[in-house]
This record gives sequence, C-alpha cells and structure tokens, in this order.
Amino acid sequence: MVRPKIGLSRCFLKNVRYNGGSVNDDFIEKLKPYVDYIDFCPEVDIGLTVPRLRIIIKEVGNEKRLVQTETSKDLTEAMNKYIEEVIKSLGEVDGFILKSKSPSCGVGSAKIYKNDKVIGRGDGFFASAVKRTFPYLPVEDENRLKDKEIRKHFLTKIFAFSELRALITSNPSIKKLIEFHTKYKYLLMTYNQKNLKELGRIVADAQIGLEEKLSKYKIVFYQSFLKKPSSKKHFNTILHILGHISKELTKEEKKHLIDSVEKYKKGLLDLETIFELLKYLSIRFKNQYLLIQKYLSPYPEELERK
Repeated sequence: MVRPKIGLSRCFLKNVRYNGGSVNDDFIEKLKPYVDYIDFCPEVDIGLTVPRLRIIIKEVGNEKRLVQTETSKDLTEAMNKYIEEVIKSLGEVDGFILKSKSPSCGVGSAKIYKNDKVIGRGDGFFASAVKRTFPYLPVEDENRLKDKEIRKHFLTKIFAFSELRALITSNPSIKKLIEFHTKYKYLLMTYNQKNLKELGRIVADAQIGLEEKLSKYKIVFYQSFLKKPSSKKHFNTILHILGHISKELTKEEKKHLIDSVEKYKKGLLDLETIFELLKYLSIRFKNQYLLIQKYLSPYPEELERK
C-alpha cells in the first residue's frame, strides 16, 4: 500500500506541550510505521517556550482571539501568520491528526472563553484553518480516534487518498485509472453510490484528456468519502459481492452465508467477521476481481488490531 502523508501534532513525538511533556497514544504509535508525517507545534513555532504560560481562545465581540491569560498578550496575528505560511508550504497531504483540547490544534474540543467563563467548545486556530483549506481531508484528534467507527473512516480515507495521489503524481495513464477505479468500486458503492456512477462516467468519457479526467475524478472521489457509510449501505454492498460467488456455493454454504449477513444487519455480527468470510471465499474460488477490492482491505489490518 502507498504510505499516506499526514500532518501530525509534534507533541505525539517530542516534549513540547505547555507543561513540558509529550503525549503517548497507542493508536498513533501503531500508525507511525505506516505513514509519512509532517509535524507541527503551532505554539512553539510562533516562539512560545516549553514549558509555557497557558493560552486560551477568547471570544471578543464577534471574533475569536488567542490570548495568553497571565500576561494578557494577544497572539492572534502571530498565529494566523504562522498558519498561513505553513498551509502554503504543505503540498499534498492525505489527512491530519491533531492534539485534542488544544487552543491551536483541538478538533471541536478546544474551550472557548468569554469574560473568564467557558461558553462552549470548538476548533483550535490551526485545526480550524486546516479544515477550511482542506475540506475533504480527514482532520481528527487522538481522542476522537478512540472511537472505532471514526478510526476506521479515518484510515479508509487516508489510504484511499494516498493511493489516488500516487496515481496522479507518478506517470498516470488511462489504464492505471481504470485499474484504480475497478479496485475501489465496492468501497465507493458503500460510501456514495451516486458518485460511483459519476466517477464511472468520468473514466469512460473519451472527450476529455487525461489531465482533465484525473482532475475531475479527484474532486468527486474526495467528495465521496465525506460521510461514514451506514450499516444499510454495507449490507447492500455485501449483497452485490455475494452475487459474484453465490453460484459456487453449496445450498448449505449459501444459507450459512446469508444467515451471517442477516445477523450483521441486525447487529448480531460485526462487519469484520463478514469480511473474513468474503475474503476466504474469494481465495477459495480464486475470484481475482473480489480479491483486489479495497472494500475488503482498505488499509493494513494490523492497524485495527488491539
């Protein structure tokens, strides 16, 4: 698999937190060998020390300001300038993992103050700018990634986006695009069936050149992964996959498989078990079309193991 390129808060790597410490997260430690990362610590990078005085997001009138409470120093302009420079220099990335609750990096978890009272939570300054600049990329923090479904959605997106990025930047061809689209058929069907059809039309359109084709494909492909798919959509995709192997099964095997899928639909069996059944049957019947499907293996399975 192509290695995703992600933005990563530096406190997962070094002792740069406000208290002089770092953050150890099991999932991020497991992920590191599989990705390339660019690390940031916006607060240190604008000149603050380690350790440092506390900074907060403060609502002043209709805008949010970044303020060092003990000194009343306003760091908003310095932070915004830093963010603008970093985003311009980033290049192609596939996603971000940022530090929860941080006034610079928190994803929906940074405290917002007004008159010394917490009035809500929102994105930190850096996280907010990243979301605006890269609206289709996954932007998460380590706490949100403890949720299994959010984590799976994040991993699916960064590995899918990295593979498309590699296709576009390394001697692309119509043949390679067709092969890519074929591998992602059932994953796209699960996430967004309407976009799957649109992507198929883009691939088949002989009236547009390769560069324009790739540009259009990339936009629709990214848009396809905006929402996590429901169990109903997974159920629909699984039924389509079964159509490729059902004729090979005995009556008893077919009944067992259908019963297993129905158990998944009712929440009595997890999706991973269904995937293992489908992968086993694909191998058994040497069904190469199913074996290449990213739906069944969207990212290294080691990343899902505890």
